[in-house]
Amino acid sequence: MSIDNFIIPELLPPAEDGVFRTLLTHPDAEPILRDIIESFLQFPVTKVEVKNVEMPISDINEKRERFDVNCAINDGSQQADVEMQADAMKGDSQKTDHRIIKSRAIYNLCDLHSGQTGRGISYDKLMRSYQMMFCGYTVFPDRSDFVNRFSFRDEKGEELLDTVGIIFIELSKLSTFINKPVEDMSSEEQWSMFFAYGGDSNYLDLMNGLEDAREEIKMARELLSTISQDENERARFRSRRMFQMDMEHDRAVTRDERSMEIAMNMLKLNMAVELIAQVTGLTIAEVEALRKNI
Repeated sequence: MSIDNFIIPELLPPAEDGVFRTLLTHPDAEPILRDIIESFLQFPVTKVEVKNVEMPISDINEKRERFDVNCAINDGSQQADVEMQADAMKGDSQKTDHRIIKSRAIYNLCDLHSGQTGRGISYDKLMRSYQMMFCGYTVFPDRSDFVNRFSFRDEKGEELLDTVGIIFIELSKLSTFINKPVEDMSSEEQWSMFFAYGGDSNYLDLMNGLEDAREEIKMARELLSTISQDENERARFRSRRMFQMDMEHDRAVTRDERSMEIAMNMLKLNMAVELIAQVTGLTIAEVEALRKNI
């Protein structure tokens, strides 16, 4: 399907933020979400109840935080926020040690844990809170594992309490074992493969193998297919992608304008064209063209 030269895939990608939220908060997704949470939290999950996906704002100055999938687990003694961050947040990169996405995960977890309602709750009776962050890019380049878990620990590695935890799942690292037999994959690997490649027609054999190995993934693919055929969902997907493309275009234009400004200043200082091209990322031909305007 093509609208304004923008191609919408027949099967929407489950790792796209909006599709991810729609899929896992769907009324029929309870067994899917339950299996995902059990796979990554690594304890038995018998029930999952999706709560409000947007926290109430009590003050106009309070940071608005929308959770992708905010849910209570089992008897309500645990809760989790499950997020998808397909692309790096603006301003976040390896140069900044991905401090923004890490800070966001901490903020979400603190918001989730401190937002438990009801006066008179003893602190030691609060629900355990978990933040699960799926990322479509590499956050920890020095770590080989694609799943990394964090909690409160001292300098000797002793855990303070097991009441909170953050899990990062880096989908960008799956290529190292994509040829691994599906039946030998862990449940974490299987679900990560689904989110990373579930919307890509080049990986149909892999998806079919995952379906055969895991009933919940079969359910997830069927539900994803249903969502993908919904014209409203496709329109929302198109709007999100077009907005993202516009933002990327604006950033690229700003970056190019800044590079040309720097190049002009360097040319005025009679610096070598080759050096200017190396510093700014412009081609030698582009720098030469700018020199004619001085």
